[in-house]
Amino acid sequence: MRRIEPAYPDLFAVTHVLRPGYLPGKRVALDPIKLGVVWEDAPVRILPAEGSVPREPVRAMVFARVAAERREVFHRLLERGSYALVVLDDPEVTPGDLGLDAFDDDPRVTILVPILPYPLSEGLQLPESWSNHVWGAVLGLFPFPGAAAEVERRIEQLKSAGARFAVTAPLLLTPKDRHRILDGCEGTGVEEELENALFHADVSRGLHGLERTAGVTLHNVGMDPFVPCMVPAGADPNAVRTAAVLRLWARRLDQSHEESSWGWRLRRAASALDRLPNDPATLAMEDNLRIIPGFDPWVESFTRAVWYGGEPLDSAWHRWSGIDGKPKKPQRRKGDG
Repeated sequence: MRRIEPAYPDLFAVTHVLRPGYLPGKRVALDPIKLGVVWEDAPVRILPAEGSVPREPVRAMVFARVAAERREVFHRLLERGSYALVVLDDPEVTPGDLGLDAFDDDPRVTILVPILPYPLSEGLQLPESWSNHVWGAVLGLFPFPGAAAEVERRIEQLKSAGARFAVTAPLLLTPKDRHRILDGCEGTGVEEELENALFHADVSRGLHGLERTAGVTLHNVGMDPFVPCMVPAGADPNAVRTAAVLRLWARRLDQSHEESSWGWRLRRAASALDRLPNDPATLAMEDNLRIIPGFDPWVESFTRAVWYGGEPLDSAWHRWSGIDGKPKKPQRRKGDG
């Protein structure tokens, strides 16, 4: 295991990865840690002999192909109370391949399907063998021609297939990636539009628009726009879920307010919730939320609005999404713990 810091820590609250991380495969893929492209001819990675895991429960990202090859280490990680976000980097990997049938209780595992946009990927490969597990997807975003319609379509497909959540974030492309994408589309008739999107358009503005499109679509179909249920041993499910919502809104406030954002206050409170062994809603009923570090009056009101609706969340949703109406409350669901 090694410690990591994801490119988007507001969206992936993981601290470790089962080494070596991603393994290059037969096709181009998405690395959720860096939100970057892994080309099929990327350098080969060697499975390490070292097999230590943290003594205390952590939230870890585990690539399915690595877990299948290192089952003993993977099982030891789960047995010590850690929660694993398993990246399904090979759709043919099954729960049996990871030995999950050996656990008497439900293992602390959530499945993440990485999805690249067209023209890097031409379709969805759904995790049919994982239908009995909590699963969702991460969609790498880039303002390619037709990207908004594609995002809406894929979210609707994921919902129909049983996905519980979808995380969406800008795809981080290097200059080499951009040239390679353009070269790969030679002769398709979209070269001019693609070149403009890759090299000349206002990418930042396009990405913000795509994130909003994705967020509104997820809101409309009733899917969580965050990973809802990474609860290690000793943590409270509602505290972890609430922390995930606050981190998401920290990111959204930064996008809406820029320099004047209060997103940092939500991040501070979310970090405290991650370490809370009790249900914060119980503290709220006792009017004791303020004892949690970072819960000043504004954060407390925002958190109550996350649970029950109302201000200041309604105004934040309107400003971020650009539409009227109230955001749906992220309900607690069976299986989140």
